[in-house]
Amino acid sequence: MKVSLESTVSFLENLAAEPSSDICANDQLRKRVLLAIQKLIPELETPAEACQRTLYNALELVAARIAVDLNIFNLLKESPCPLSTEDLANQSGKSPDTKLLARILRYLASISLIREVGTGIWTASHFGNNLSGEGQSAGVASMVDNCFVAMITLPAFLRRHEYKPPNSKDDTAFAQGNHVSPEEKTFFDWLKTRPENAKHFNIFMGSHRTGVQTWLDRPIVIDEITDAFKKVTEGKEGGEEKGVSFVDIGGGIGHQCKAFKKQVPGLKGTIILEDLEEVVAKAELEDWIEKLAVNFLEGQPVKGAASYYFRSVLRNWPDQYSRTILSFVRDAMEDNSLLLINELVLPDRGAHRYETQLDLTMLATLNAEARTETHWKQLLAEVGLEVKKIVFYEEETREAVIIAKKVAS
Repeated sequence: MKVSLESTVSFLENLAAEPSSDICANDQLRKRVLLAIQKLIPELETPAEACQRTLYNALELVAARIAVDLNIFNLLKESPCPLSTEDLANQSGKSPDTKLLARILRYLASISLIREVGTGIWTASHFGNNLSGEGQSAGVASMVDNCFVAMITLPAFLRRHEYKPPNSKDDTAFAQGNHVSPEEKTFFDWLKTRPENAKHFNIFMGSHRTGVQTWLDRPIVIDEITDAFKKVTEGKEGGEEKGVSFVDIGGGIGHQCKAFKKQVPGLKGTIILEDLEEVVAKAELEDWIEKLAVNFLEGQPVKGAASYYFRSVLRNWPDQYSRTILSFVRDAMEDNSLLLINELVLPDRGAHRYETQLDLTMLATLNAEARTETHWKQLLAEVGLEVKKIVFYEEETREAVIIAKKVAS
């Protein structure tokens, strides 16, 4: 056993020094290795080591934010040779004090965000490169600038409410920590007056799923919409030409509408983008896609569409508000209409940290949540809807489309 353990440690040391192309090429194997190492760390740590890792963990994101602000990751990634502290100070565009910068760089190197290849000499690392893209850098900025205060305020907020968080969109850990004004009650109200914060948030939201599968990769979902469209238009004046195939509620500037149209170019009928007036005004849409200014908390004007679609919308709203939103949609639906909810669907047991960390972030910022499968079914049942099927397209992160219909009367 001793020899086997020694050889295992040596193998891991060699793997860390030079990751095997075999592992990198085999995504399932790569994820197994990552998961095993992540599970092993807290099992091997002493109390002192666990404290060092946990108590100072927040500094990693803080340091990454500083690195993004100084463009450290991109400067090192794009440089054909290692750079000195002075080089980085000169090229950052911010003229930081070199002694201060050296302290920051030493910390970044100690957590593998960059590599130290000589005294005061630095080069890029795989970890840092992973944060160098526009979307990833915006994510770092958004998490620190927009969410961090809410996260660190969450314990005090929960204590104030005796661990019974209010079912309110206004009284949140975010509002308490940021001392928001009456005009900026919610996270999204607050963003409206901070264009730089909003820019980082929107860039990250638009890119954080880049490279993963989408609901459009599941033919069963497309078939369900196509079948529903035929049924809701059958026998009606104008038929499929005058029908509405897809309504994207809270759909921003229309990314999902465009993607849907590209996936089913031959499907007749109209695709409708709905969002607030100031949002849809920015949408540049193609033929067969219309935009409609709608506040989904006040109603659903499009009646009898084949499908009504939400993408990452309901996670932003506590149940009280979600029931209102869903009730308006239910009243607009025909018996053959479908409700499509593109969301996280957490398992009732054994959720991954990707899901649980988002859930607590939603709690801190919006009093909202990432719901479990049981919770989704209960919420829909409360407003007269029932789940027809749940189609997962990203198993690891539990991304799915919940297909629901009206409860038969």
